Amino acid sequence: MKLSHISKIKGKIAISSNIKSTNILDGAYKSIFKGKSLNFEELRNYNIGDNIRDIDWRASARSMNILVREHVAEKKHNIIFILDSKYDMNANANLEDTKRDICINVAGTLAYIANKNGDYTGAIYMDNDNPKFFPLETSLFHIENYLTFYEEDLKNQNIKKRKRYKNSLNSSIEYIINYLDKKTIIFIITDLSSIDEINEDLIKMLSYHNDIMIVCINDICLYGSKSYDVEKGRYFAPMISKSRRLARIEVETKEKIFDECANRLKKYCVTMISIESIDDVTSKIIELLKQHSILINK
Repeated sequence: MKLSHISKIKGKIAISSNIKSTNILDGAYKSIFKGKSLNFEELRNYNIGDNIRDIDWRASARSMNILVREHVAEKKHNIIFILDSKYDMNANANLEDTKRDICINVAGTLAYIANKNGDYTGAIYMDNDNPKFFPLETSLFHIENYLTFYEEDLKNQNIKKRKRYKNSLNSSIEYIINYLDKKTIIFIITDLSSIDEINEDLIKMLSYHNDIMIVCINDICLYGSKSYDVEKGRYFAPMISKSRRLARIEVETKEKIFDECANRLKKYCVTMISIESIDDVTSKIIELLKQHSILINK
């Protein structure tokens, strides 16, 4: 198998400059392993300066001393990508990039960095009613495999059945909860409408042993472009796409929904960022990893 996706991602990372440098990306990636993603080793007495989140209150009550849980870094970490596979992911995020292509670039960039660090990666998405799960491995060919399958399955999705399989995330999350027993860092890559429909109870269960980060891929703005409605299979009327008032309402509504979702999921230590194009992938990943590192280490 040719490493087509991986080669493109390596080239994009290699030519990045300033804030989009490989060193910063590596550093931001490694920083997320300083919090909940570490393995428990032993209990010890509380020392001034210890994070109160590490206190084991049950053990402290039994021993009559304040005890904290000591953690050590794993040699290898587990990364799972939950990829939204509804038909709408074939729609455009901007005039040049589809949401599907941005999803592949985000997952591929993170997987490539994880592979460089010797970590395991895997992926899951729903192929109609059936989960397509790619177990944790360390090979670049494995990464190329699940990125290629995801791309081909979305391109070949049956248009007549697209409404039946509108939201695939909850089923994928439920599968991970039921069948994955390893401590994992989970990246959910989707769009705003699916985030708004995520089952909060499933996120709560998923966050119990895992770290969760969400990449929200924006939809193309209706105003100022020839926008195509993938739900109805037709272009929007010019009176809609050229309306400044509707454009302003659209932006404000999207921002409101995003903020509401981010605040609702933050209590489970879930970090969210939005992204608009493939060109923004590296900088947005750095932003996501840094935000999550700050959140879990508070």
